[in-house]
Amino acid sequence: MTIGEALKSRRLHARMSQTEMAAGIVSESFYSKVERGVHAIDAETLIKILSVHHFDVTGFFAQINNQSSAGPFFELTSEITFAQNKRDVKEM
Repeated sequence: MTIGEALKSRRLHARMSQTEMAAGIVSESFYSKVERGVHAIDAETLIKILSVHHFDVTGFFAQINNQSSAGPFFELTSEITFAQNKRDVKEM
């Protein structure tokens, strides 16, 4: 899985638009190109996007590096972590 594919996956699970993901960090155009694999993104900017939206940075990199280690429950774990980071008890 590429960084762009992983970002898109996280974004869609969070029910966010590309505009919301990019807001205040990078342009929507640049972000869209990262998701599509047209542009690379530097580590600082990637971590900032993940952190601002309360995504698990370590889990994100694990997903990219070794999909199989994420296991069959990765998506569920990701959703629980996202809800927990947002302190959204109802979603959890």
